[in-house]
Amino acid sequence: DGCGIICVSVTYTLLICANFVVVKLGKWPLGAMGTAASLGLYELWFLLSIWSHLTCMLTDPGACPFDAEAEEGDRRCNKCKAPKPPSAHHCSVCERCILKMDHHCPWMNNCIGAWNQKHFMLFLLYVALQCWAAVISLCGYFLDAAGSDGPKPPRIPGGGFLAQDDAARAEWRREKRKWQETQVSNEGEILCCVMIFFVAIIFGLFTSVMFVDQLSNISSNQTGIDRLQESQSGKERPFRDSMQEVMGRGPLWRWFVPTALRRSQENSK
Repeated sequence: DGCGIICVSVTYTLLICANFVVVKLGKWPLGAMGTAASLGLYELWFLLSIWSHLTCMLTDPGACPFDAEAEEGDRRCNKCKAPKPPSAHHCSVCERCILKMDHHCPWMNNCIGAWNQKHFMLFLLYVALQCWAAVISLCGYFLDAAGSDGPKPPRIPGGGFLAQDDAARAEWRREKRKWQETQVSNEGEILCCVMIFFVAIIFGLFTSVMFVDQLSNISSNQTGIDRLQESQSGKERPFRDSMQEVMGRGPLWRWFVPTALRRSQENSK
C-alpha cells in the first residue's frame, strides 16, 4: 500500500532522528551513573520498538486461506470468497479476511489481527516509553541551556587594534569566526531539540492512548471493528485469559519480547 510505505518511512525516520538527538544532546538526572543507566534503557526500548515494528509488519496477521474448507458455522466472504469464521473481518486494503482483525494500520503497512496484535502492542508500549523519556531528557537540555551563558565573543584587543600587526588581527578574526560557528551550531541544536520535543509529546500521547485502547479491547474480548459495529461477538472472560490469547502463554517476561506466538495460541477457537 502506497500510503503504508510512506507512513513506515516516516516512522523509521522519526525513530532514528529522535534517537540520535536524545543520545547526543539529552541531559539525564543523577549524574554520570544515571546518564549511563538512562541511555542504556532508552537504547533498549529503541531496539525493542524496531524489532516489534518489523515483526508486526512482516507477520501474517491471520489471513483466511482462499483454498481452506469452510468449517461448520463459517460462511464465505462476498468479496474475497475465502471461508469467513465469525471472528474474521474483510480488509479492503489487504483484500483478505483477517482473523480477529482490529484495524488496518498504515504505520505498520499491515492489518492488526490474531497473529500480530502482540507485536503491535509492544511497539506502542516501547515508543510511548521512548517519547516520555525523550521529553524528560530534552527538558534537562533546555534547563541546562537556560542556566548557561555560553561562550562569549572574543574581545577586540586594545592598544590601537588597527595599528597592531597582521598576525594579531588575523588571530582575532579566527577567534571571532569560531565563536560565530559555535553560535550557529548551538542554534541548530536548539532547533532540533525543540522539534523532537514536540514530536515526542504528540506521539507519546498518541501511542499511550492507542495502547490503553488496545488493553480496553482485550479486556472486553473484542476487536476495534467489533466495538465500532457495536458487536457483542466476544464472550466475557477473565482479563488474564484474554491477555494470554494475545500475548502468549508461558513466562510473563515473554510478553515483553516481540517473539512469535505459537500457532496453537494465536487463534482461539
